[in-house]
Amino acid sequence: MRLHPPKDAFLTITTKEMIGRASGIILQKEALSIMKAVEAHSTRENFEHGGLFQPTESAFEKLKISMEVALEHLWQIIDYGIATQLFEIRYNLTTSQLDFIPFVVSVPEGIPTMEDAFHRLLKRSSDAVKKFATDKRTLNDEAWRSILLKISDPHFMENFTEGDEIDSLLDPKSFPYPPSLTMLRKGKELIIEELDSEVKLVVIPHIGIYSLLDNQAQNFLNIAYELFVAKIEPLAKSFDMGLRDRIEEMNLEIKETLSSSDINEIELIRKRMDIYLAYEPILKEKGYYRIVKVIRKLCDVAFKTYESDKKVELDKLLRVYLTMLESSFDFDSRLLRINLEKDSKNDMVIIDQLRKNPKVLSAEWHDADAKMAIFTLKLVSSIKEINSLIYENYRFTTEHILYLKAIVEANESEIKSVFKDEEFLKLYGRNLQAVYFKYIPWFYKLFYFLGITPLVNSGYAKAKSILVYSQMDRQFLYEKRKENAIRKKIKEKEEKIEKDKKIQNKRVLVQALEEAFFIKGTVPTVEWIQANYPIFTLEVLEKMIPDFAFHKFPNKPLADDSILSFPDAPEFEFKNKRLKDSLNRWIRGEDPIAENLVPRLLEIRNTIHSKI
Repeated sequence: MRLHPPKDAFLTITTKEMIGRASGIILQKEALSIMKAVEAHSTRENFEHGGLFQPTESAFEKLKISMEVALEHLWQIIDYGIATQLFEIRYNLTTSQLDFIPFVVSVPEGIPTMEDAFHRLLKRSSDAVKKFATDKRTLNDEAWRSILLKISDPHFMENFTEGDEIDSLLDPKSFPYPPSLTMLRKGKELIIEELDSEVKLVVIPHIGIYSLLDNQAQNFLNIAYELFVAKIEPLAKSFDMGLRDRIEEMNLEIKETLSSSDINEIELIRKRMDIYLAYEPILKEKGYYRIVKVIRKLCDVAFKTYESDKKVELDKLLRVYLTMLESSFDFDSRLLRINLEKDSKNDMVIIDQLRKNPKVLSAEWHDADAKMAIFTLKLVSSIKEINSLIYENYRFTTEHILYLKAIVEANESEIKSVFKDEEFLKLYGRNLQAVYFKYIPWFYKLFYFLGITPLVNSGYAKAKSILVYSQMDRQFLYEKRKENAIRKKIKEKEEKIEKDKKIQNKRVLVQALEEAFFIKGTVPTVEWIQANYPIFTLEVLEKMIPDFAFHKFPNKPLADDSILSFPDAPEFEFKNKRLKDSLNRWIRGEDPIAENLVPRLLEIRNTIHSKI
C-alpha cells in the first residue's frame, strides 16, 4: 500500500511510448492492461460523450484484475505521468441530483491538446449543473433575502464553510488517489465562469447556483438594491474618495434629469453598479465585490425582460393604430389624432414609430388646448376619401379640415399626384373655404356670392394669416403648458421618490429586525441596527417608528441600547408569533442571551402576547 499519492501531471502527461524511450520504463502486465484500457477510452468521441475510463471495481473486473492490485498499478501509471485523473458532473434525471464521475485518461486521441480535452469535459459538466439549477434550484423571496444577507456580510463570508453544489462534489476523496489540486481549482473556476455567463443563472461561489425566472428578475433586483443602499453604500463611500465623488455626481445627475420620461430605474441601478465595479480591487478587499456583481447581472436580466415586455406591448399598440388607419368605416381612425400632451411614454414611442413608418403620413397641429399629432395612410386614395368625407359630413367642423390641411401641407412632396386631381382640388378648396369664412368678416361671403374674386382672395389671405399667427400663439402657450407640466412632473416624481423611500426603509428595517432576531440570534438594538444598516440614523428611526407603528423598548427617546420590534399590523402576525417563540427560548435560557437583557425581553414578549 502506497504511503503517499502519485504525482498527477494533469495537462503535461505524455504517452507510454515516450516515457519508455526517455526513461526505459516498462509497464508490468497488469499496468499495461489498465493503460491500454485507458487509452482505448481516451478518444475524442468519449471526451465529448462521457465514455472515458472509470476506475471502478466492475471496470477492473473486466480486465481480470482485482481492485487492490489495480489501484497499485493505477498509482504507477499516474505517477509515471502517462495518465491523469479528470472528472465530469452529470445530472441524474432519475434522482434529480448531480452525480460526480471520476475518470482516468491518457493523452487524448483526435484532440489537439490535453487542455482542450479537459475543457470539453468541463463544458459537459457546466451544462449538467445548468440543467440541475434550472430544474431544481429556483428561489423565492425569503431564500433570496437570506442569500443576500450572507453575501453582504464580509465577516460571515470569511467564516462560511458550507460550500456550493460544486464544492461538495469536487472532493479529492472521490478519486482513487488525490488528483492534481490545479485540476480541481481550474475545473471549478472554469465551470463557475461558464455558469456565470448564463443569463438565467445566479452564481454565488461557496453559497449556491440558482436559476432565475424572467418574472423574478425585477423583484430580486429591487430586493438586492434596497439591501445594498441600506447596508453597503453608506460604508462604500468611505472606501475611496474617488468612488464617493462618482456616486455623488450620479446622484446629482439623477436629480437634474427627473423631468425626463426616459429615465429607467434599472438603467440607473446598472450605471451605479458600473461605477462600483470600476473599483473592483477595493470591493474585493472589503468583501463586497460579489453582491455588486450579482446586482449588476440582475440589471441585465431585468432590463432584457423589461425591453421584451415593452416591445410586445408597443408592437401590440402599434398594430392597433395601424389597423385604425386602415379602417374603411371609421373616419376618426383614418384621420388619426393623438394628443401630444398626454403623459404617456408608450404613446410618445408609438408616435415616433408612426412618424418613421414609410406607409404613414404625419403632421402636427395646435388645437386651442392641446398639441396634436395627426396621421393618415400614405395613399393618395385615402387622402381623397378623407377629403370627400370631410366635404360630405364634416364640412363645417373646422378642426377636421385643418387637420387634413396640416397633413397635405406637411407632406406635399409625398402626395404630388393628388394635386392633379381636379375633383380633389375642388372639394379641398370648398373645405378650406368653409374654414376661412369663419376667420374673416361676414361681408366676404357677400363678395363671394357677388363674384368679386380679388376681394374674396384677399379675405382668404387674411384668414390664412390669422391661422398662421394663431398657430404661433398656440405654440407659445404649448411651451408654457409644457414648462408647467415638467415642473408638475418633477414635483410628482420627487414626492413619489420620497414616498417610495419611506416604504423601502420600512422593508429594510423589517429585514434588519428579522436578521437580528431570527438569523443572528441577537436583539436589534439601535446600535446593532446602525452598525449593520448604516442608512438608519437616529432621526430616520425616530420618524419611522410612529409612521409605521414599530415598537421601541423602552418607550422613550431612542438611545444606543433601545430595542426595536415589529408593528402589530396583521401583516406582521406571523413574524410576531415567531418572535414570541424566540423570546421564550431566550427567557427560559434555552438559547444564549445576555442576562441583563432578560427583563426587556419579558417586556417585549408581554407586549406581543397582549396583541396576539
